[in-house]
Parts: sequence; C-alpha cells; structure tokens
Amino acid sequence: MTTPVPPSRALDLRIIFETPLRQFLPWLVTVLLVTFAGYPGVICVTPMAWLMALRVGNICTARSRTASSSRRLTEAALAGGVFGFLQGLLFGVVVPLIGPIELNEILKTIILILIMIIAGIFVGAGLSFFTAYLNELRRDQAMSSD
Repeated sequence: MTTPVPPSRALDLRIIFETPLRQFLPWLVTVLLVTFAGYPGVICVTPMAWLMALRVGNICTARSRTASSSRRLTEAALAGGVFGFLQGLLFGVVVPLIGPIELNEILKTIILILIMIIAGIFVGAGLSFFTAYLNELRRDQAMSSD
C-alpha cells in the first residue's frame, strides 16, 4: 500500500500540462495556416520556435501553486519538455507535406523527425528550466532584501 503524497510536496500537474499546451496552440495555428497556404517549409523554423520554451518557464514559476522552489523548477523543466515534445510531433506531421519523400530518404526522414522530437524535449526543458531558475533567483533576492 502506498501513502499519498502530501499536496505541499506534489508537483502542480496543471502547470506541467496546461502551460505548454497554451503556449503551443499559437505555434500550431501559425504552422497549419502557413502550411495550408502553400508553404509547409515553415516547419523548418522549429528550432527557432524552441525559444518559446523561455516563456513556458516564466509562466510556470509565476503561476505554480507549489511552495517549494525546487519543485517549481522541476515543473518548469517538465513543462518545457512537454512543449518541445509537442513541437517535435508537429514537425513529424508537417514534414511529409513539404513534398514527396523518395524511398531511399524515408529512413533519413524518420531519423530527422526523431532527432527533432528528442532535441525538442531537451532544449525545451533546458530553456524553460533556465528561465524559471532566473525567476527563482530574483524571487529569493527580493525576499532577502525585505
């Protein structure tokens, strides 16, 4: 029998999943609109869009209901990872729309998509964590100066 985790020690799952989804939706709409307007190559800007994970970290630290600073950092990293994963999945969906893929390029395309998904997870988590860490430092400095 497992003991339930006290609410003060639990992660704020709402922050971990809702924040990346809300930040991903504008990117999803933009990519789909531009893709269906005839320019599916817009998905190649995905590495630039990873920078949106910085905002995920800001939002996570600002809105988290978790009391612990280390838990908020964990939430931000997980939310950033979810964000990067979503962007990688979108990349995988749109890449085949760019044009026909030759038989000898299918394996390379699959590898590229997997690299984008994995890199997106790590880059998103890292950027979100970094921004959350900076916010936590500012919060600690403000509290110590009072």
